[in-house]
Amino acid sequence: MDLLKAKALLERGETTPLNLLEEALERARVFQDRNALAYLDEEGARREAQRLTEELGRGAVRGPLHGLPLTVKDLFPVKGMPTRAGTQAPLPPLPEEAQAVRRLREAGALIFAKTNMHEVALGITGENPWTGPVKNAIDPTRQAGGSSGGSAVAVALGIGLASLGTDTGGSIRIPAAFNGVVGFKPSFGRVSLEGALPLSRSTDHAGPIAKTVRDAHFLTEILAGESIPLEGPQNPIFGVPLDFLEGRLGVEVRRAFQRLLEELPSLRAEVREVSLPLPGVYEVYTRLVRYEAARIHEKALREHPEGFSPQVREALLAGLALTEKDYRDAVAEREALRLQLVKALRGVDALLLPAQPLPAPPLGTEEVELESGKKSHREAFITLTLPFSLLGVPTLTLPFARVEGMPVGLQVVGPYAEDGRVLAIGGWLEARLRL
Repeated sequence: MDLLKAKALLERGETTPLNLLEEALERARVFQDRNALAYLDEEGARREAQRLTEELGRGAVRGPLHGLPLTVKDLFPVKGMPTRAGTQAPLPPLPEEAQAVRRLREAGALIFAKTNMHEVALGITGENPWTGPVKNAIDPTRQAGGSSGGSAVAVALGIGLASLGTDTGGSIRIPAAFNGVVGFKPSFGRVSLEGALPLSRSTDHAGPIAKTVRDAHFLTEILAGESIPLEGPQNPIFGVPLDFLEGRLGVEVRRAFQRLLEELPSLRAEVREVSLPLPGVYEVYTRLVRYEAARIHEKALREHPEGFSPQVREALLAGLALTEKDYRDAVAEREALRLQLVKALRGVDALLLPAQPLPAPPLGTEEVELESGKKSHREAFITLTLPFSLLGVPTLTLPFARVEGMPVGLQVVGPYAEDGRVLAIGGWLEARLRL
């Protein structure tokens, strides 16, 4: 069930917060093998659901999310719940509760669990040696994606109605795409990350993972604390960056995307090829994020290096070895890339491209085959998503096809601050591309 449908049932008196919670808890039990949850206090959640149910019965509504059960990625502090961020290393000091979580609570949300994640959000597979791998909602032999993998799997399986995640290079969009749900990365700064564990302060974003674009829009307005009007064209013009995609897709995802492009004109949309070369974008992103991440975790890295898994420790140490000049150069190169994106978006309503080059790969995958040959798993999957978090623009992913029986996500990318346009176009696509 999606969020807004559950909200309507509550408002009509056809269900209660306690009933919705019990459904979520039952789904958590049935799908315990997927390892989506990092923390769950069933009895505490039931007591809160009972309070929300009683309040609703007497007409005392806390806000637009009253009694709706949600989960939160385990790098957001939540009052009364531990925050471990998928690591055994000590975390920097964090407050009792993050601002985004407070916004959800003030709107009446029933936050009943925290979700598993890639360690300290530094990775995209969802495989974590400390907590165990999060497993794909559709096929548990495959990756869930990361770093917000637990959130995406929980939403896909009905363990709560939606989830709060973060995205630094694709960490909302990749797991949403792998598990066949909707993920929205708002414009940089739209949703506050105050109080959350940072990874890369200049590139981190917070946003929702949900069942539908309408749900994602509804949650983003609450998280942002402002209205985001859905203002999109009835006959959108899509820009397709074929040069950027060259060699970066798998054969079957390429075919599925091509079929979509051929179908769009019959739906009264226009498709135009645009140029988006973005030379060196993977290297710029890697330098910038690792430099910032290493400074956030520097104390733990020096005093308790054994608390990080070998792969994450290696990435952080590589960041620590970068100089301030390396970092300043990466920041300058990002500005040059930003101009390329601005140019590509001129004359079109949004860019359109796949969120992933292949369906979710098997657990343990380290290398994959693309049109251009073999690539490391990280480079193959993150290169399609990282430009739009690096450059801070609103990006939505929603399911558009199936390959090997698995969902494949489509990215809708708009100009900075045009979140409403991206969500409106996403809704337009969702209404026409039902799988």
